[in-house]
Amino acid sequence: MNLRWVEYLVALADERHFGRAAARCGVSQPTLSAQLRRFEEELGGPLVLRGPRIELTELGRRVIGPARQMLSLAEDISWAGRDQEGPVTGEVRVGIFPTLAAYLLPHLIAGLEHDAPGVSLSVVEEKSATLLRLLDAGELDIALLASAVPAGLSSVPVFREEFLLATPADDPLGRAAGPLDPAELRGTDLILMSEGHCLRDQVLEVCADSGSGVRKDIRPGSVATLSQLVAAGSGRTLMPRMAVSPPMAPDPRIALREFTEPRPHRDVVVCGRAPVLERRAVKALIGVLRDLPGGLVEPLGAEPSLEAVSL
Repeated sequence: MNLRWVEYLVALADERHFGRAAARCGVSQPTLSAQLRRFEEELGGPLVLRGPRIELTELGRRVIGPARQMLSLAEDISWAGRDQEGPVTGEVRVGIFPTLAAYLLPHLIAGLEHDAPGVSLSVVEEKSATLLRLLDAGELDIALLASAVPAGLSSVPVFREEFLLATPADDPLGRAAGPLDPAELRGTDLILMSEGHCLRDQVLEVCADSGSGVRKDIRPGSVATLSQLVAAGSGRTLMPRMAVSPPMAPDPRIALREFTEPRPHRDVVVCGRAPVLERRAVKALIGVLRDLPGGLVEPLGAEPSLEAVSL
């Protein structure tokens, strides 16, 4: 069995088009088609149904999972050979969920430029469920999550980010002095993100603990919109600290208040396949995530030791 055949099948399964799959693999369409037929001859049956839109056959669906695993293992072997002594180099394909990406990236990029200038980032910003699908498809090396990590992936804790209460500037609760006991939110209906954002689930946990409620008439799809709603006087919410810290400019229309201990927070991990988390470039990235500017987050974990987390 030829590893290139496996690559062609995976590309075709992803692209559902011979021309696009061939371009992705850097070969001509006739070459890809001919090599795939040789693969089918060796396996004793068709792998794809050829038509206006390519579909996998039953055999193809049985083969595609192991095929992706083979390509991942081949990539691990290739990395092991390159990833030895000398400067830390390489591209890391990283996925970050939307309520973190915009606020973390300036710090992450600056940290890598200082600590590991040979490491480059390819960044995808998507909701956590999509990031996990991209990891499974081999389109990402690692993902940052603040939610449960499925069995089969490994995770490394990197930091804890606290939440702050955000209110309109003239709100008495936001202007009061001193840390806020979450119990003081009882009877308050908070504005939450729309479905699918892990920030929504995290704030819902705070609501359950504090006795606060949820605004059902407003469901913003971004932290920027959430912030504007609060600034416009639409209500109160919880904001991640990085979203309201430099280099983000302060908004005089919003009052921010700390919570008492134990403060509401989210714990962020880097997850991926165990061999990927052992790459020097990924370890350099983990080191930067644990050394963000003071006051933004609390570092988690001393060394990047792998911990499998099951649902």
